[in-house]
Amino acid sequence: ARGSPRIANGVQRRHLAVGQGVAPEQVLDPVLRRRRASSLGFDKGKVIRMTRVVILGAGFGGLELATMLSSADEGGDLDVVLIDKGDAFVFGYSKLDVMFARTTLDAVRLPYRAFAKPGVRLLQETVTEIDPEARRVTTDAGVHEADVLVVALGADYDYEATPSLLEFGNEFYSVGGADRLADVLPTFNGGRAVVGVCGAPYKCPPAPSEAALLLHDFLLARGVRDDCEIAVV
Repeated sequence: ARGSPRIANGVQRRHLAVGQGVAPEQVLDPVLRRRRASSLGFDKGKVIRMTRVVILGAGFGGLELATMLSSADEGGDLDVVLIDKGDAFVFGYSKLDVMFARTTLDAVRLPYRAFAKPGVRLLQETVTEIDPEARRVTTDAGVHEADVLVVALGADYDYEATPSLLEFGNEFYSVGGADRLADVLPTFNGGRAVVGVCGAPYKCPPAPSEAALLLHDFLLARGVRDDCEIAVV
């Protein structure tokens, strides 16, 4: 995706969890192995250091994993670092509520500063480079070394792939786009509204149809539905 962080060559995935399907027991496995070695006396006289887990992206996946690890780490063996460039989380379906002025953007923003879990540090930084083999992450604030690296950055929108989309159209998949449409829709009193899917695959498959149905209700409530046509393409 355009603007994504660089990933170094020579990828080895032994200590890299990418995307979905990362279970807490997979991350805790190194910790359990060290505990087992300790119980057998293999590490006698040695300091057992904490396992550092670096999670990139504080969306659904990153927040859920950080929360599960915090709950599962009863012995305090994990140092979890959660990194995201944003300062707040917004549920995807909330964008539709913002778009149709059912609520405000401030009301649906969940600031990351309110996210407080034992053993978890949440840093607002932008990832610029990922080295999976070395389990090293570079951000605009420095370098983070990890024992376990989890990449949950999601996907960027490539608006330029659809020429003139932002110049002559609107989009509601971003928080800013949904907020701008809240000002545009009340001015639409007649004509043809096209809800277009620009390509596949795309995030949240029900969203275009849901937007069209909500637009129907919105225009009906304003008394202008008969003057408008809605198409999903």
